[in-house]
Amino acid sequence: MISIFINSFTSGGAEKVVLTLLQKFEQKNLDLDLVIIEKEQFYELPKQVSSTYLTQFDSLEKGLLKIPYLFICAPKLKKHVEANNIKIVQSHLPRAIFINAFAKMIGSKHHAQAIIHARINFEDKPWVLRKFIKWVYRKVLYQMDTVISICDVMKNEVNEYLDLKNHPNHLRIYNPHNLEKIRKMSNEIPTDFIFSPDKKYIICVGRWVGLKKFGDVIQALSQLENDNVELIFIGNGEEEMALKKITKALDLEKAVHFLGYRDNPYQYLSRADIYVLSSETEGLPNIIIESMVCGTPVISSDCISGPREILYPTSDLNISLKNKIEKGTYGILYPVGEVELLKEAINLLLENKDLCNEFIRKGYERIEEFDDFKITQKYIETFSVALEKS
Repeated sequence: MISIFINSFTSGGAEKVVLTLLQKFEQKNLDLDLVIIEKEQFYELPKQVSSTYLTQFDSLEKGLLKIPYLFICAPKLKKHVEANNIKIVQSHLPRAIFINAFAKMIGSKHHAQAIIHARINFEDKPWVLRKFIKWVYRKVLYQMDTVISICDVMKNEVNEYLDLKNHPNHLRIYNPHNLEKIRKMSNEIPTDFIFSPDKKYIICVGRWVGLKKFGDVIQALSQLENDNVELIFIGNGEEEMALKKITKALDLEKAVHFLGYRDNPYQYLSRADIYVLSSETEGLPNIIIESMVCGTPVISSDCISGPREILYPTSDLNISLKNKIEKGTYGILYPVGEVELLKEAINLLLENKDLCNEFIRKGYERIEEFDDFKITQKYIETFSVALEKS
């Protein structure tokens, strides 16, 4: 049996990836088991896969509580593994990875996989604390039989930052995307928003949190000379009031639409003219790939780690733009936080229909590398190797 292990099923990119993998693994008739730390749930869980919770909490919201529960949950995971003859535990997100590693440390014999979905970086911490956390992460990841980073930039950064270069099995496997399902959902017609043929629409999708820097997009909109451009936000989060305050201050309340969370964002994406990702940092942003599936040209901040790898994979993936925009193979990159250059990128796409069509056409070719069938096969290959060694 193979266990898929994650913190919870709150709304997030990693949780979405896990659900896609579960669906595809099930179609391959793998003997699956789902282990979850907390009961907080946003997504509907697959009914065909049995679920086991390691705690009775909905959410361990207080950070200090999370640390002792790493050690409390490790023997529970070990017991679960032994009772169900589980051969592989694939863990997603840091807490699940830590518990997986600790279970190995106390004698569990399973093959442990760690899937790294986000950057590992502690440069904002004091020197001593930073050194300690890096040491802990390094020890934990060396306990894992397989480490999988979701993009090459992230893999290279982890190797350098945590000195993981000598790990015998550190792989890169992209996130899976159900391209057919996204295309089908994108053809549905929104019933709560009317796209005017006389206007151009910029769209942003994601959690309304500070790291997404959505305020930059509102600022860029305010500087456009074209009055027929409107901005759509889909999502929710703690920055909602701050974003609405910026919108009001710039007298853009009629041009900026906060639609909230939507089960099907693709029907809006496919009808927008430009998708903008303005983040300060990302892993491998699924939404860029999903926008390309929907045929929507992409502008992205050149943040670490995934946007450049998706939009301009033949470029130097270790650079970050300064003082200019860059036309990649599949979209436009601009420096993080540079509103004036974001405005320049938006104007370029608004004024150049041929460039938009080029990005759309090439994007359809690029997304095939992220097809869930291909990605699932790569994961299954890691299972086969692990089972042969067990």
